[in-house]
Amino acid sequence: MSTLTSTAKIIAVGGGKGGIGKSIVSVNLAVGMALAGHNVVLVDTDFGASNLHALLGINNPKCGFQDFFSTEGVSPEKLLLNTGIDNLKFVSGAGDNPGSANISQDCIQIVIDFIKNLQADVIVLDMGPGTNFNVIDFFNMSNPGIVLSTPEMTSVMKTFSFIRASLFRSINQQFSDNPELQKMVDHSNPMQADMETYTVSLLKKKLAEIAPEKIADVDRAVKNFNPSLIINRARNRKDIHVGDNLIRLVKKYLNVQVKYLGYIIESDRVRDSVDEMIPFLIKDPQSKPSENIQRIISSLTQTDLHLVKQDGNIFVSKQVRLGSGWNA
Repeated sequence: MSTLTSTAKIIAVGGGKGGIGKSIVSVNLAVGMALAGHNVVLVDTDFGASNLHALLGINNPKCGFQDFFSTEGVSPEKLLLNTGIDNLKFVSGAGDNPGSANISQDCIQIVIDFIKNLQADVIVLDMGPGTNFNVIDFFNMSNPGIVLSTPEMTSVMKTFSFIRASLFRSINQQFSDNPELQKMVDHSNPMQADMETYTVSLLKKKLAEIAPEKIADVDRAVKNFNPSLIINRARNRKDIHVGDNLIRLVKKYLNVQVKYLGYIIESDRVRDSVDEMIPFLIKDPQSKPSENIQRIISSLTQTDLHLVKQDGNIFVSKQVRLGSGWNA
C-alpha cells in the first residue's frame, strides 16, 4: 500500500436508519462502476453487522478489518479480496474474528488512513446505521457522500437527522479550539441534541451572542457540505417526490443544497438477487432497478452508461460527457 494519499473518489452510502438497503445499493454502485471500467474498491464499514460479503457471493471472507485490528502479521494488502468481478476489490468488516460495532477511535483512524491510501479510481463505503461519530466520520471523508432513504416518514426523518448530524460534526471539528462550542453542536444523538442549535439559523443566532467570530466557520462548513440523495424502494410517483420534499426540508433548516441523484423502484428482482447472492445489476442488467442504478452511476460519473446481457455476457456501452472530471 502506498504511503501517498489516494486521489480516488470516495463515495459513502449512509442514511442513519438500518434496513433501508444501503448495502444493496453500495454493492450495485460498485459493480456498475467496475463494469464501466473504473478500478473500484468496495469497503464494508459496518463493523457490528458486517454482511456485505454475502451480497457479493462471498460466504466466509478470508480476512477483514477485525483481523487487522486483532491479529499480528495481517498486512493491509491482505484485506483486499478478489470478488470475481473485473476491476472490483472488496474489503470486509468481518473476517475470521467476531465483529464489534464499538471499536475504538484509534481503530477508526486506522481504517480512515487505510481508505485514504487505497490506490483506486473509486472507493465505495457501505455505512452502518446510526449517527454516532464512528459512522459520520466515514461519511464526511467522502466526495460525494450519498444519503439513502426509503419513502416512509420514519426513514425520511432518520435521513434528515443523519444529514444534520454529519453537517454539525463538520462544524464541530471547526470548533476544535473550544470544547464548549463543540458540545453545543454535537448532534450525534438526535434525542439529546441541543434544541437551541437545532438548525443552522438557530446555531448562527446563538453564536452571534457568544462567539460571533465563529459564524464564518459555520458558513464555510455549510458551503463545503454537498451530499447527494437516493430514494430506495419507490413504488409510485408520490414516493419519488419524497426526495424533492426531503431536499426542501434540508435546504430550509440546514441551508444545505442536496443533489437528487435518483431513485430505485421496489422490485422482486432485488429481493431475488439478495437471496441468490448475486448483485441485481449482474443478474439482470436490463431490469428496472438496474436501469435506475445505471442512471445514478451516469449522474455520479458524468457518463452515459448502458449495460446489456446476452448469452451470459454483459456488454457495456459508455459515453463520457464533455467536462467530466472522471477518467474515461
